[in-house]
Amino acid sequence: MSGPTRVSVVRTGNRSRVHRTTGHLTARIMEQDTHGARVGLLATQALLLAGDDVRIEVDVAPGAWLDIVETTGTVAYEGEAPSSWVIEATVGDEALLTWAGKPFVVSDGIATHRDTRIRLHGTGRILMQEKIVLGRAGQTGGDLTTSLNATDDTGPVQVEHLDLSRQTRSMPGILGNLRSMDTVTALGWSPGLPGEPEAGTTGPGETYFRLDRAGAVLRWIGIGRFRDRLCDIAFDAWCETAIHSYRSRGRLAAQRPSHAETAGRKDAPTPAGFPSPSPAGP
Repeated sequence: MSGPTRVSVVRTGNRSRVHRTTGHLTARIMEQDTHGARVGLLATQALLLAGDDVRIEVDVAPGAWLDIVETTGTVAYEGEAPSSWVIEATVGDEALLTWAGKPFVVSDGIATHRDTRIRLHGTGRILMQEKIVLGRAGQTGGDLTTSLNATDDTGPVQVEHLDLSRQTRSMPGILGNLRSMDTVTALGWSPGLPGEPEAGTTGPGETYFRLDRAGAVLRWIGIGRFRDRLCDIAFDAWCETAIHSYRSRGRLAAQRPSHAETAGRKDAPTPAGFPSPSPAGP
């Protein structure tokens, strides 16, 4: 059994300091400057096996920045015991956390849960992208539940729970034969949609809305694996907006690579439709 993977970054005088603890994953520093770092997450063993409880704890100190890069996707493999993937992130005042997730694939014959817990302080900001694929090639996928609980110094910012178990998603008006979901979430500020896709290229399932509190969510659902033309573009654009002040003051050593630069992607029209997450606010 492995303990949690921990990554934290703090500013100490003229230098940032990154603390790392290895668990199911290990963190490698890719870039670093006086205010923060870009780190890559690498698995230390086969993941995600039945019974695995993967925990990732992230702490970005006030005024620092951290960019998390998942180097590969994750497959939740079949097995009798359920598995879980838990992220706990704390972002301090004037701090920034960006995290572009790779596909999380849920195999047949497994029950797995993804849980994300976020705590924002002051003017801290976070930008996360989550990609879900139900089933490997030729499969329909096992049981998946996901939850997001984000709060700031005032109270809840966004609270969401999705039951994507086989029984639930087979009900009328839920998923049907749709297998892929891509979600981009910005918290701490409310960026606008960077553009609109051409009619018919991605299907009707894209949903964008601003939260009652500072934040915005873009979600796409479809049959194929991430054939939408908007979520990756939105993440890159929102990331550019979020880090602009850091980069303009020399805090970032280099511009963050875009999705187009890090991975090839084939785009094709795909019908879509999915219930939107529920915002929380006063």
